[in-house]
Amino acid sequence: MKVDRDAFVACYGGVYEHSPWVAERAWDGGIAEAGDLAPVFRRIVDRTGHEAQLALLRAHPDLAGRLAVGGLTAESAAEQAGAGLDQCTEAEFAEFSALNARYVEKFGFPFIVAVRGLDRAAILEAFRKRVEGTPEEEFRTALAQVHRIAALRISEKNVHPEVPRTPVERDDLLRLIGTALARNGASAACATAVAEMTLVAEGDGAHSHGVFRIPGYIAAMKAGAIDGHAAPRFISRQGAVLRYDAMRCAAPYAYDVTLPELARLTQELGVGVLSLANVAHFQAMWPETEWLAEQGLVGFACTANLPYLAPAGGTRPVFGTNPLAFAVPGNPPVAIDMASSTMARGDIMLAAREGRSVADGVGLGPDGLPTSDPAEILKGAQLPFGGHKGSAIALMVELLAGLCGGPYSDVAEDTSKVGLPVGAVFVMALSPEALGGEGALAEAQAFVERLRKVPGVRLPGARRHINRRKPGPLMVENKILAEVRALAGLD
Repeated sequence: MKVDRDAFVACYGGVYEHSPWVAERAWDGGIAEAGDLAPVFRRIVDRTGHEAQLALLRAHPDLAGRLAVGGLTAESAAEQAGAGLDQCTEAEFAEFSALNARYVEKFGFPFIVAVRGLDRAAILEAFRKRVEGTPEEEFRTALAQVHRIAALRISEKNVHPEVPRTPVERDDLLRLIGTALARNGASAACATAVAEMTLVAEGDGAHSHGVFRIPGYIAAMKAGAIDGHAAPRFISRQGAVLRYDAMRCAAPYAYDVTLPELARLTQELGVGVLSLANVAHFQAMWPETEWLAEQGLVGFACTANLPYLAPAGGTRPVFGTNPLAFAVPGNPPVAIDMASSTMARGDIMLAAREGRSVADGVGLGPDGLPTSDPAEILKGAQLPFGGHKGSAIALMVELLAGLCGGPYSDVAEDTSKVGLPVGAVFVMALSPEALGGEGALAEAQAFVERLRKVPGVRLPGARRHINRRKPGPLMVENKILAEVRALAGLD
């Protein structure tokens, strides 16, 4: 399936602010590979001449200027909000306004900076310095910043241009997913929990853990791997450890029941551990740790799954992809979510579905030889990130989850026939105050803010939070949307 010109421009026409002509010229010039877009787009702009470049600069918004009156594109609104420019104090807003006026009067175009990885203080400091520059220097700097913004926007495009998608309002998508689940064996509580978690992942731009997962959930319920009407059963509490049997219910519903209990225990004791067995974990892991962070707690979670990952030096899958997540309170929380594999299995599945190759080093084919064909990797073995280091982390996760009730990945069976593991999850919560006293969390958050200001640094989870702030409907792949609509009885 080939993308047409209109779809290409619709996808990439906004990476240069209000300037779809860049994408149009790229298409007309025969662009074929999305991975080559940034340098191609840059060459087009660099060859247009001074007047066209000046018009491009003038198409950009004032920083912290028009946000209040809705004059920003969705991309600029999300980027400015991600840098906190929608939360300026009165004094900061006044300084931005004064600098904007002085800058435009001097140079004839607005101040432009790629705000990713910067906060308000760093942006203001750059503004103060650059307003003192010469017109020639500032024209070159502003154009370079425009190119950087465009390159970042291209890299943020999770939507592959060859995959047609449909805009769906969030509330409509939530109802659709809930209806599909309830119609196919999920209780109201289970359907609501899974639908809400799915919407979070889809809105965060994690398509491999979003709506794409719903047909799998339903297939697993029909196969009996998930019990859509089960509820977690409390087993015991020993010290700071809570044990639950999830009774093969879906993880989002299991967490609705168990995480509040874990949070209460941790607030009482300073530390708490949840040992959750027989749970169908088919989702991202950051939601559970982010939820704990929103309660003011440090969260850590990990789970093992089916044998997909070959240990370092091996060619046969033994470990699961064995993801782990970690979150610390903040605004927004710092949230790390990573598989032990080089690439998440869901992303490999999406690449196979869309007919794309993957990078070298992701996995092996059934013959044990390296391949970039995702379909062959799904039949063979994934590889750990960082060689023996990723393999060691996969082993750690395997043992933690195994101690919570397993099964260990090398003997786990895919009873769902759709790759949905029913196993165990280890979750730990910690009170920052219990760890380091009243000021410990504030010091940690101050460190994070210093790190956030380092040029070129993007904190884990930053992309998700930028996506989360974007207004408007979500773009859902047509084929997946049709599947879910059919499962909901609407087609």
